[in-house]
Amino acid sequence: MLVDSLANALQTRFKQTGQLGDLEEAISFHRQALELLPAPHPNRLMSLNNLASALSTQFEQTGQLGDLEEAISIHRQAFELHSVSHPHRWMSLNNLATALSTRFKQTDQPGDLEETISFHRQALDLCPALHPDQWVSLNNLATALSTRFKQTDQLGDLEEAISFHRQALDLLPSGHPHQCNVIGHLGLVLLAMYHCTHQQRYLDDAVIAFRASVACTSASALARFASARNWVQRTDGIHDSALEAYQAAIQLLPRIAMLGLNLQSRQEALISRSDGLARDAAACAIRSGDFKKAIELLEEGRAIFWSQALQLRTPLDDLRARKPALAQKLEKISRALEQGSQRDTFRDPSDSAHKVLSMEQEASHYRKLNDKWLAALQEIQTLDGFHNFLLPKSFDILQSAASRGPVVIINASQSRCDALVLTSSTVKHVPLDLTIVDALMLVHCMRHAASSSPLPQGLQQSLEKVIGKTRDSMTEEQRHLRPKRIDVTRHRRPDQIFHDILGTLWKCVVEPVLHSLDKKKSESPSRLWWCPTGPFTFLPLHAAGMYNAGGEGEDMVSQYVVSSYTHTLNALLSPLPQPAEPFKLLAAIHSPPGRFSLPCVGDELKMIEKHVPSDFLVKLGIPEAPSLVRDVLSHIPSASIVHFACHGTQNAQNPLESSLRMEDGPLKVSHIMKQSMPNALLAVLSACQTAMGDDKVPDEAMHLAATLLFAGFRGTVATMWNIYDMDGPYIVDSFYEYLFQDESGTRVSLPDTARAARALHLAVANLRKRHVPFARWVPFVHFGW
Repeated sequence: MLVDSLANALQTRFKQTGQLGDLEEAISFHRQALELLPAPHPNRLMSLNNLASALSTQFEQTGQLGDLEEAISIHRQAFELHSVSHPHRWMSLNNLATALSTRFKQTDQPGDLEETISFHRQALDLCPALHPDQWVSLNNLATALSTRFKQTDQLGDLEEAISFHRQALDLLPSGHPHQCNVIGHLGLVLLAMYHCTHQQRYLDDAVIAFRASVACTSASALARFASARNWVQRTDGIHDSALEAYQAAIQLLPRIAMLGLNLQSRQEALISRSDGLARDAAACAIRSGDFKKAIELLEEGRAIFWSQALQLRTPLDDLRARKPALAQKLEKISRALEQGSQRDTFRDPSDSAHKVLSMEQEASHYRKLNDKWLAALQEIQTLDGFHNFLLPKSFDILQSAASRGPVVIINASQSRCDALVLTSSTVKHVPLDLTIVDALMLVHCMRHAASSSPLPQGLQQSLEKVIGKTRDSMTEEQRHLRPKRIDVTRHRRPDQIFHDILGTLWKCVVEPVLHSLDKKKSESPSRLWWCPTGPFTFLPLHAAGMYNAGGEGEDMVSQYVVSSYTHTLNALLSPLPQPAEPFKLLAAIHSPPGRFSLPCVGDELKMIEKHVPSDFLVKLGIPEAPSLVRDVLSHIPSASIVHFACHGTQNAQNPLESSLRMEDGPLKVSHIMKQSMPNALLAVLSACQTAMGDDKVPDEAMHLAATLLFAGFRGTVATMWNIYDMDGPYIVDSFYEYLFQDESGTRVSLPDTARAARALHLAVANLRKRHVPFARWVPFVHFGW
């Protein structure tokens, strides 16, 4: 029956991809199938079991107890339809017992657990000898017994559970996809036995089981990742295999967010599974003193979304010279995957079964394409000289990212916060006197201050506690800059909040880092790149400092270094190309009519005209040349610098659909990316929130500035929150004045965009000297070269 087949296909795809929409549709189709099979239809029994199974799975995803209650009721109906001699009676008992076990975990009703164990024992007794699914009853009974152990502490239950799990494994043929789950469950039971007996052999056997479970290549990436997470969570701090476990989990992330999925599904996979994993892995490596491994894990386990997309655009010149047919094959698959990743997978409830089935076939096609892409990679990696093709880079390669200046990685894990200071010759570890909870609190406080909204009393109290931790380490001169105590009964002004946040970042993060580098105040400070993780990606490290009541910096980071940001070390590895000749700067401005107008964008254009030779400047947004999408796209391929003064929109669901507002509609990043941009060096985004990331995936760099870096630009100037329209022209004037000068201050016609960070550094310093509030000068940031 088509409806039943479609439901099963959707359920199978859900198990592979974890897309909840597939499961919801499967349940809907299972219900339709059941309505078409009234009693005593011979297929009604199977339809009941299918619906109950899908409802149980949905409960596991959503936690809605009603789904589970309905599943149990349907399982009981199915069991009652079986005669005593029915060959599948044992399987019906097994299904009912499994659902009851799930309900016990929610309600703690002892009767459910005892009934579960009883039904599983009956099912095992009824299961025919050597039945291919006998392992199911053995495994389920073992799981139920280990659950009861948690209630009773009876070692006999654990001993039985270990025995039944081992028996189940003996019955499973090598390469069976369920080996992963059974071995993983055995590892959990062995670990429980270790905690009871403190016998090392049980811990070692548990690790062996987890390792074998993760290595089950016949299982889905989701199942293997679940075992890797169990291995990580249960051995970190008690077994020296924890770092290996983290490595295994991180290596599986690209397979979970596989290229065959559309963009939104890949992001959902990363949101639910990746956040914090690489940071916790790095913390584990730091505890063991392996700072190089910590950096490798952070690089491999973050910005996965972008690194995957960049892999599809990898230049294949060397491969083409060696194996032209293989290069052409990989290029063709990559192009198809990139196009497929932007497909629309939205389904309307009114869609016909045939249309949904067609979409499932399309999804299956892209999953197979992903498998072909992986197979092509493996083939390439067997060639001499290509063994590391598209593999994560080693520390020795990553270290060259610091060839032009130190890169400071700020790691925020659940257990600790650290700085790893990477130079061209060393990596130094600087422990930080902040927790991840402290950092999250600072982010919330900063957002209130940036939006001039009152700080809730709870946040004021939390801020006072963090400030209190830093007072003891202050010099007498620094201490007088901080209030002795925050009056939590009064709302604090935004500048007061910024004062405390920036001072805390200085004492707890930036000052220790600069001290490790032996940095001194300088009239011409050197470059430094910040590579923050977790909540630190939302904090203005570049503005940290001790400021007096008037906002004057007594001790601030800009006196020591010129700050830039980078999301990854890999982004700094490629050399910066020289501006092409003839040089072109494209300036596109747009101010919409009405309340959202940007009256100062015209002044920005005047400031650009003031410093950029007219022969090199292309202006769009003026009466004779409106800023139309097609015109912008036609000029971008030949431009070295693009300057956008307009509204920007970050699309959290699909970053490649993020856009800049032109006169006739959105200029989407996906449109920009389709252009060949051999000259792209610098993008200046004079718009609001262009460097504001996504709280759900702070390590994935989901903001407009990062998106344009991915599109091909080597550096971007952006903002962390809303900026004042009147500040744009002032910043632009100072920025381009410096950019179009050489080291001696002589005006040049061909700028060095590697000086963009210093140009912004000086422009912001000039704005700060005008005694504007923190919220106006702090948000300006530079990314990349």
